[in-house]
Amino acid sequence: MDTLRCGADLDRIPSLVREDLMDVDRLRAIWAQHRQSQPRDARAAARRELVRRRVRELGGGPATEELVVSVSVDGTSGQPVNAEFVAELAGRARDLPEDDPSRSPGGPLDSARALRVAEAASVPAHPVVRAAYTYTECVAVLTELDPDEGANAHLWVLPWVLASLVLRRADFPPLLPDPVSPPPQTAREPDERLAGVVRHFARLVTGTLLDELSWTPEPVPEPRSPVSPLAAVTRRRVLDYVRSRRDSVALILRALDPGARTSVYSGGSDDTEPGSAADTVARTLLTPGAAHWWTALELVVDEVSLCLFVVVQEVGRPRTGVLAVTADARLTTPDGVRDALGMSGTDSVTVMPTDCVDDRWPQVRDLVDEAVSRAMNELTRV
Repeated sequence: MDTLRCGADLDRIPSLVREDLMDVDRLRAIWAQHRQSQPRDARAAARRELVRRRVRELGGGPATEELVVSVSVDGTSGQPVNAEFVAELAGRARDLPEDDPSRSPGGPLDSARALRVAEAASVPAHPVVRAAYTYTECVAVLTELDPDEGANAHLWVLPWVLASLVLRRADFPPLLPDPVSPPPQTAREPDERLAGVVRHFARLVTGTLLDELSWTPEPVPEPRSPVSPLAAVTRRRVLDYVRSRRDSVALILRALDPGARTSVYSGGSDDTEPGSAADTVARTLLTPGAAHWWTALELVVDEVSLCLFVVVQEVGRPRTGVLAVTADARLTTPDGVRDALGMSGTDSVTVMPTDCVDDRWPQVRDLVDEAVSRAMNELTRV
């Protein structure tokens, strides 16, 4: 990744991503209120397990897990990010096993480079902007030490740890990188490059907030509440839009196979769900047992079938009013069943309780379009 320290105007960045940052702040306010009803020790244990699982998904070993967890617990939020602490963390990252992809490249971090990273961690900006700037500056510093390893920068643990610590100091949950979606690395202008990383970080922070909102110490679902008007309108619009996409998809498939079949059906937690639908939808639920509603687009070509689910779900217990719209699909062939989308948590759409459906509809529509595109691509390749 190109260094962003020379040229990016931090005063301009918030204006480029204002809506993203406003959404993060609104969701964080709900998260801060919601966590007051959760047992602190149990919440901390759930957070540690979530962090460990994400590190394992990135390919990190036990030593990396311990490093990331050590800066994710509540007690680290008061740790000043100065040059000495940056150098200390850099040393721990370099001491990871040589076969660990999270290990920092190059030699020791000298005092001048450590100071550059520490200064990035203290710039006066929104915490997400500051975390993104710290991440990019740390990547730039490490790349200078070993330019040949820059292609693996999104796997290095040190930039993520420092960015997470910046967020923790601002009373955000720890940052959890997405193994499926690394930060963007290219753009023409420095402002655009950093803005792209900030947008990516805003999605990651949103995903972490949703994960923590979804955690509950009680596995037993609460009694069903009436469907909120926002959820009802959102799920109805999703159903109508998926139906509108069916005809164009059917034309493409019938050009490949005149016997191809397409169908759209829907259901949810307040209906009796078919077994296969329940299994697939359960994979996308952020809060186990939460109210949810799904629309399925089923495509059948010869012996191959694909079922795409778009799910509108409530997030959190007790009820927070937050909705998430997610997509998942399963491809069934004579050889078995597998995932057909490869979409990450950052691809979901968060709907705030103060939104109207029109506020989020462009994002929801784009999510459905992307899911249909990926599903069709996967189906036609079989």
